[in-house]
Amino acid sequence: MQNAIFDEFLALVEACVSAARDAGTLDVGVENIQVESASVAEDIVLRTDERTGATSHLLRIDLTTRYQPTTLERVLERREWSDGCILMRNTKSDKAALCEPSRHFMTEKGELIQRVILHRPLRREYHQLRDLEESAWVECAEPRFAKLWEAEAEDSASRLHTETVHLATGLLLPIWSNLPRDYLEVNRIVDLEGRSWLGRIVYDTDVADVLKAFGVNSSVKLTDEAVVKALRENRSITIEQPFGAVLKRSRVAGDLRIEIAGAPADQVEWLKSIGCFTEIIAYRIRVFIPADNPEPVVKALLPPL
Repeated sequence: MQNAIFDEFLALVEACVSAARDAGTLDVGVENIQVESASVAEDIVLRTDERTGATSHLLRIDLTTRYQPTTLERVLERREWSDGCILMRNTKSDKAALCEPSRHFMTEKGELIQRVILHRPLRREYHQLRDLEESAWVECAEPRFAKLWEAEAEDSASRLHTETVHLATGLLLPIWSNLPRDYLEVNRIVDLEGRSWLGRIVYDTDVADVLKAFGVNSSVKLTDEAVVKALRENRSITIEQPFGAVLKRSRVAGDLRIEIAGAPADQVEWLKSIGCFTEIIAYRIRVFIPADNPEPVVKALLPPL
C-alpha cells in the first residue's frame, strides 16, 4: 500500500513539473547553458540607473552548441523503472522511441483522454494514445531498437547546431517586471573559452514588446520559423499585421489546436483561403490553423520580411 501511494505521489509530482516546464514557469534557479562558442552580435542598452549609472542590456548572442542526445543505456534504464514502457520504431523514418504512459486528462464532456510520451534521443513528444495507434509507430524488438537509437544518437552527437538567442542582462531587478512572464528562469551561458553571460532569455516573439516597453525603436521582424516554434512550445504571439490578433494554443474537445483569437469577421473568408478552418463553438465562429502543418498558413499570414 505504501509503495502504491508513493508511486502515485511521484507520478503527480512529475506531471506537475512537466506541465510547469512546458509552460515555462518551472523555477530551477540559475541554469547553465554550455555551448561550444558564443559571440555578442548586438548590445542594446535598455535602461541606465540615474543614481549608480548601472545599465540593463538586451544582448543578441550567436551560439554554437553540440547536441547532447540521450544515451541508449539511459533510455533502457528508464524502461526498467517506469511501468508500461514499449520500445518502438517509426516505419516511415526508421527512427526509435521509447513510449511511456503519461498522465491522462478529462475533456469538458468527461471523456478520458489517454496520453503517452515518446522519448527520442534529442527530445520528448507528447501524443494522445489514439493518435499514436493510427501513426507509423510500431512496437520494436530490443536489438533493432538499440541499433536505431545508437545510430541516431551518434549522428546527433557529431553535429553542431547554430542559433541566436536574446538575453536580458546587466541590472535585472529594475526591469524584471517588464520582461515576459512566461519564462522566468535565469540562465548562465558559458562557452569553452570560459566566457559567460548571466540573464533571462527573451524569446524572438517577445523582443519587439520588450524594446517597446523601454522606448527603443525596433526593426525586429518575426520569422515564420520563430512563430511556429513558439506555438509548438505553447506560447502565444500577438500580431499587428494584417490585423490585430493573437495566435495561441487552445484546447477544444480534448484536442490542442492553434487558434487565431480576435480574427475580424470580414477576414474569415480570406483566412480560409490560405488554409485556416473554422468551427462554430458556443454560437461564435472561431478560426484555427492546422496544427499538423501550420507553416504555410503562418507564412501567408505574416507580412514579408
